[in-house]
Order: sequence, then structure tokens, then C-alpha cells
Amino acid sequence: MKRVVVLTTGGTISTRDVDGSGAKPALRGQDLLKEIPGLGAVADVEVAELAFVPGAFMTLETMRQMSERARQIVAQPQVAGLVITHGTDTLEESAYLLYLTVDTEKPVVFTGAMRNASQIGFDGYRNLYDAIRVAASETARGLGTLVVLNEEIHSARWVTKTNGQKEDTYESPATGPLGIVYGDGPHVFGRSLPRTVLPPRMEKQVDLIRLCVDCDDKFLRCAADAGTRGLVLEVFGGGRVNPPLLPALDRALAGGMMVVATTRCITGNMWDMYGYEGAFRDLQRRGVVFAHELPGHKARLKLMLVLGNGLSRAQAGEYFAET
Repeated sequence: MKRVVVLTTGGTISTRDVDGSGAKPALRGQDLLKEIPGLGAVADVEVAELAFVPGAFMTLETMRQMSERARQIVAQPQVAGLVITHGTDTLEESAYLLYLTVDTEKPVVFTGAMRNASQIGFDGYRNLYDAIRVAASETARGLGTLVVLNEEIHSARWVTKTNGQKEDTYESPATGPLGIVYGDGPHVFGRSLPRTVLPPRMEKQVDLIRLCVDCDDKFLRCAADAGTRGLVLEVFGGGRVNPPLLPALDRALAGGMMVVATTRCITGNMWDMYGYEGAFRDLQRRGVVFAHELPGHKARLKLMLVLGNGLSRAQAGEYFAET
């Protein structure tokens, strides 16, 4: 029988309304597992706990500890796979960090719930059951960190939360899911590409700014004045910034700040055909690095690893170019 470790961190999957005041963390790992029939036929499941907080309370330090614990767990020869339960507000960020920092062929699978255990149709038990089946499956090996909810298997590289209320919130807009968890088990029809895996050393002084029509440079100037070491700009389209930001951008770059641009669109590569100031080629000439197909919150995590591991601007460009 394969052994799967379930590492819990809290989130909606752990919550229940016990007194009418609203759902709060109440269910530990064993509380969840005892409600899943037939689990013993799937795997020998071991439970460990890292945190017991809502997803919105997650911190970079806890995520770093999560990466370290995950690497320790999957290094054990008797462990076939790892499941991490997590609040959905920040699940994709933790999952992406582990995608970037945990080098293993064994499945590392994140799951959670959109409904709490007091609601009709609580999805936590099914999602956890599916995640354990994926973690125990040979077909899920070598895929990198995964996210399993709503009977779908997604790569942590591509997945994002698309709706704050619905159970089918997790989607991979650019690629679609890697597989489906049917009644008879996981079926995988996609593969993950090779990636650079770095230690979870993160520079926390990294900010994220989203551009909007006719915006000025005050947030960029504020970041520079505060000593920000790295900055992610969610820019227009395939890589465009409105002209009022350019002088402050140049000053930030000249001062040693690493600036990464990604699209504020749902998906899309960074490139355009324009020759005017502030467009892709101009930003490239100024020294901006491009985060292809990455949403801003994931690009921020990757930039934290870039700076924390001492990568040069040229190395950062190659690292972000990995799709």
C-alpha cells in the first residue's frame, strides 16, 4: 500500500460554523479523513499539520516553511506523494512557490474547498479524496506541483482562481487542465515542461503595481523611496506602459531595482510590434525583464526567488522565459 502524507494548513476545507457566528477553522486533518469512506483502499495516509489559518492569513514565512517541509517529506523513500490542504485565497501562490522550489518526481498536490463543512454540498471531502488518489497515482509522477479541485488536475504553473464563490473556480486559462479525476481514478493527458528549481530563499522587498488608464508614477516613486528591491508591473497588453511612468521607471532601474513586466490581461505572452516609447521594445531597451504568461502575483514570487538567490538581470530574463 502506498503511503501519502497530508500536510494541513487550514483554509475553508477546515472550517465549520459551530455557533451561528460564521465558519472558522475547526476541523483538523484526522477530522476530515475519518469522513472519507474507502480511503484505506487508496493509500496509507499519514497526517501532519503546518498551520491552522484561513488562506488570507498565509504569510511568506509560512510558505517558505511549507516548501522546506515538503522537501523533507518527499525525500522519505516510503512516501509516494504529498497532499497539502490550503485556503483557496492564496493556494495558487503557495502551490507555485513549491513548483519553483521542490524538485521531485513524486506528486505534490494542493487541494482545498470553496464551501465550509456547515454548508450543503461541502466539497472538501471529495476534493481531499481526489487529491490523495492523485498523490498515490503513478500517472501523476513528474508533473511538478499540482492543484486538484472540482475533479480537475491543474499544474501550479498555470492555474488561477477565477471566481470568488463558485466551486469550479480553479482554471488554467492558457492551457486547460492536465487531467481529470474520474470515478475510477486520475486520468492525465498533459505533461509539465522542465523548469529550474531554486532553494526557497526569498527577498521580501518586492512590490506589485497594476497599471490603469491615465495612471501616474506615484506608486512607482513610493516603491523606490521605500527601498523596494524588486518590482512587478502589470502592464497593458503585450508589454506597454503609459509615458508618465517612464522617468520614474528609469530612475528605479538606474538605482538598482529589478523591474519585471507582465500583462494585466488574463493570459498572453509578452511581445508587441510597436516602436513608440513605453512599448515592449522600448521597455526591453531600458532593462525591464518580462514574465511571460505569469499573472502578477506569481511573477512577484518568482522575482523574490530571483533576488533571494542572487540571480543577475540576464539570468532573471532566462529564468522568466521558462514557460
